[in-house]
Amino acid sequence: MFGFSKGRSWAEIRKTISGDQIRRFYEVQANLWPPETDWAAIMPMPDGRLRDLYLGDIRPELTLKNLIRFSLYTDHLFVIDPFHNPHIMRPEYNPIENPDQFKTDTVNLLHFLLSVAPWIDAGLLSIIPDPGNINVRLKWATARLAQARLGDREPDERDLEEARAVGHDELRRVLFALPEESLFRLLEKSGQTLSDDQKQKFLVYARRELRNDPVALEQPVADNFREGQLVPLRAGANLETALMICSITGAFPYTNMHTKWREIIEAREQLSETARVWSPLTKAFQGLEFRFLNNVDTRFAQSIREDGRLESFRGLLRRIGKDATEITDFASLDSYVRDCKDALAGEYQKAQAEWDKIDESFLKRVGTTAGVGAAAFITGHLLPDVASLSAAALAALGQLWLRYFQRQQFRKINPMSVFVDLSRKESPGGRMY
Repeated sequence: MFGFSKGRSWAEIRKTISGDQIRRFYEVQANLWPPETDWAAIMPMPDGRLRDLYLGDIRPELTLKNLIRFSLYTDHLFVIDPFHNPHIMRPEYNPIENPDQFKTDTVNLLHFLLSVAPWIDAGLLSIIPDPGNINVRLKWATARLAQARLGDREPDERDLEEARAVGHDELRRVLFALPEESLFRLLEKSGQTLSDDQKQKFLVYARRELRNDPVALEQPVADNFREGQLVPLRAGANLETALMICSITGAFPYTNMHTKWREIIEAREQLSETARVWSPLTKAFQGLEFRFLNNVDTRFAQSIREDGRLESFRGLLRRIGKDATEITDFASLDSYVRDCKDALAGEYQKAQAEWDKIDESFLKRVGTTAGVGAAAFITGHLLPDVASLSAAALAALGQLWLRYFQRQQFRKINPMSVFVDLSRKESPGGRMY
């Protein structure tokens, strides 16, 4: 549809992408997930691998960054499909009815899809539909449950900070792609007074920035609603939907968002005897600093996986997730947790040596000169929580399960969830992660 098979380059796509191409693309997307789709029947079933569901902001650039960061700590990643489902969209916002206003968004999505294609081919990543984007009644049912659970609570300011930065970048791309006259008119409205020479220099700068930005649309866009560009916000699945996905696939949720982690913790039975028994292992993880891939592409991350790096550590997480579901006797569980705590110390030492080897591979890949100031890692904390869902959460999910999927029993969920906390780390540019 976009001409890749005919040798068209990515730079050409950004300059020539058309509304007709986008319409045809979304006609296929609509056929993938029609309203009558049996969502539960098409989900991958548990297969013994360590699986996780990315629970966070699914705007393409954020998703890609966070998938890469966690990729060495899991066997199989799930992410909610970021492409729109035309079946549930009003005509004025529908990419089939009004495709020209989705050029900027589609370029961003295609870049994401091309970046993760090697992972999809290798079986490391699955892009799965939000069941609420197939069944609108389910979408509103989970939204009502989430609203009742959260009330008027505001998102964590640390999450809003990163969202604002991404939103700023998205808006900047759209503004820099405006026709010359529209761009200068906006500058004047903002109070800027530029000479003719300054205007030309600014225009050269804006167009150069677009050309150097791999996810920027490099063609003029209008500044009105009908001919301009929509910049959609993508929040991903709510907690109720995420837990249904996890129950089907055997995955556990992981997030780097403080708001989402707060929701997960509040849905847990934190005062249960099981949670108490697991707490020493949780505290042991809290005392360790981990490294996460950063400033690398998906192909490098995949090559590291193919080399078997951190496989032993993934094996520990795999055992914890499996046995947390199966061991119910408290005496046996108490002994098992002590063994896991001892195993963690040994696996962490192995992982440190593995991280050093990954860093060496990265420096060889980018070269000594290019590698100055660059690093394959960002450091932070890997914080697992092993506690069952509360009775209230299980009851709400069970009702959804029975009503929308005709299942009489809600499957026992992997009780593990993971928070990747990078908030205490500051990048060279000054942004907190």
